[in-house]
Amino acid sequence: MPTETIAGVVANGMVAPPVPAMTDHPDRALLLSGAESGERVAIHCEATSFDAATADLRSVAALRIRGSRVLTSQRLILSFWPTEPAEPALSRLLAFIGNRPLVGYYLDFTVGLLDRLVQPMVGMALPNPRIEVSSLYYGRKAKAPGKYAVDLRLDSILRELDLPPRAGEDAYANALAAAMVYLRLEPPQP
Repeated sequence: MPTETIAGVVANGMVAPPVPAMTDHPDRALLLSGAESGERVAIHCEATSFDAATADLRSVAALRIRGSRVLTSQRLILSFWPTEPAEPALSRLLAFIGNRPLVGYYLDFTVGLLDRLVQPMVGMALPNPRIEVSSLYYGRKAKAPGKYAVDLRLDSILRELDLPPRAGEDAYANALAAAMVYLRLEPPQP
């Protein structure tokens, strides 16, 4: 019998089957980096349906937030087509996101859709902390006396917070709106 490690031997003396190694994808190190930049990334996806388990990804927009500024000059907008491989574009997205917290509206859908594509590529789901702007807004409005129903539609939140309306219905407009809501509700500490 070949020499085995202690971890490879089970209680009954049999050798456990080898555990497959995690994918050594270069983007994996970016996601797990311990360096904190203080930035956030507002992100939004557009897909063929609202079911993250079956939808096809059509576009992703991501914007960096640094301090009290949305860095619109540092944005990433990607389009995906079913006939082309998604890995090169997803690698660009992962490099842009890094280990920064993700900010968004309906963020569970966006991250669920991305996780479905990223996990086979890098061997793990996105580990980034998540900040859902509708939850921030609800937490603020639920504390107000006399309010029983809270309108969580993105356009209603923008209007209530006295922010400019969305400039469109695309992924970029939604990511930008989520970034503005985030900054209004969670202003950076000096």
